[in-house]
Amino acid sequence: MAKTRTRRSKGGETVSGYFRKIFAQHPELLDSKSNQVLVERWKADHGATAMPNPIRSNLANLKSLLRKRRRLGLGIGEQSAAPAAVSTRSRASNGLETLEEQIDDCLTMAKNLDRTGLGEVIDLLRMARNKVVWRIGE
Repeated sequence: MAKTRTRRSKGGETVSGYFRKIFAQHPELLDSKSNQVLVERWKADHGATAMPNPIRSNLANLKSLLRKRRRLGLGIGEQSAAPAAVSTRSRASNGLETLEEQIDDCLTMAKNLDRTGLGEVIDLLRMARNKVVWRIGE
């Protein structure tokens, strides 16, 4: 894997670090569609007339990443809480997906054995599978 060089501003802070602090102070900026407020603040803090495209791209990528983390229930801060939250969620959904597959297998077997005689059982298995799928989607 190629080693990448981290760009730091004069203050020794990365571009992402600069914007992370702003998002931590003002999380409502994550909801805005426009980055104009952030661009103006960056220009004022850095004494620039224009924001370079790499900085603008970094801002857009960071905003997207932070929105995704928020959707997953993770915070803007450090990653210390991330592995536990993600693994708990994935373990729960993984077990439910296994359950869904097993109910599907039972449903197929019931249909192959006696579709008309086991009609009520087939209906119950369908309802059970639908509830499991609903839980996975929550």
